[in-house]
Amino acid sequence: MEKIIEVKDLTLTYPGGTKPTLDTLNFDINRGEILTVIGKSGCGKSTLLNTIAGYLHPSSGEVLLNGETIVEPSWKIGVVFQNNALYPWLNVAENIGFGLNMRHFNKAEINVRVDKLLEQIQLADKKDDYIFSLSGGMKQRVAIARALANQPQLVMFDESFGALDEFTRNDIHKVVLDLWKSLHLTFLVVTHDIDEAIKLGNRIAIMTPDKSSPMKIIDNPYFNIDLEDIDSEYIKYKNRILKQIV
Repeated sequence: MEKIIEVKDLTLTYPGGTKPTLDTLNFDINRGEILTVIGKSGCGKSTLLNTIAGYLHPSSGEVLLNGETIVEPSWKIGVVFQNNALYPWLNVAENIGFGLNMRHFNKAEINVRVDKLLEQIQLADKKDDYIFSLSGGMKQRVAIARALANQPQLVMFDESFGALDEFTRNDIHKVVLDLWKSLHLTFLVVTHDIDEAIKLGNRIAIMTPDKSSPMKIIDNPYFNIDLEDIDSEYIKYKNRILKQIV
C-alpha cells in the first residue's frame, strides 16, 4: 500500500525532561486508511499527534508526509481537537471557511466548499448560526468540516469525541466513517477508548510500556462493528489489546 506518513526513529524529549516521551517510534500510515492510536494516559499519544502535525519538533528521527520531512504545521494536515477550538465570534459557515480565507481563496470557491461540507455533516440549516447556540455534537461536526475544508491529505483527531455522551459519540462516529468513505480520506484517530479504537480503525496502533517495542500495530477485524452486536470473540480481542497497554 502507498505510504502517506512515515515515522522514522522518532524520539522526543521535552525540555528539562530526563526521559523521552516518544522513544524510537517507527511506523507508517497508509493512504486511505484509518489508523487508531490507543494507550494509557500520559503515554505520549497527543505528543505523537502534535509531532506529526508539525507543532512539536523531534529530538531525533523524523516524520515524512509523502516523502518530505514535516518541519512545521500546514494545511496538508488537518487536526480536530477535543475542545473543537472554534471561533465564537464567527458563524458556522465562517468557521468552516476560516482556513480557506487565510489561504486567500476566492469567495465563490469558499462558498462552494462550505456548502458541500454543511450538507455532508447535516448542518446546512445551521449555516448562519453562531457557535454558542450549538450542541456539543454539532460543534464537533463543524470542527471536522473546518479541518476538511482545506482538503488536507491527512486528518487527525485528538481524543475529539471523549467529552460527548454515548449517543452523540455514536452519531459522530457515523459521520466520520461516512466522510472517510465518500471523500476517500486518510485519518489518524487518537483515543483512550478501546471500543472507539476498534470501531474506527482499519488498523490499531497500541502504545505500550515495553521499551523494546513501544508501539505495536495490528490489523482490526472488527472495523465499523455495531457495538450492540459484540460477541465473546470481540471481548477476547479487546482484552488482548488491553493487556498490551497495561
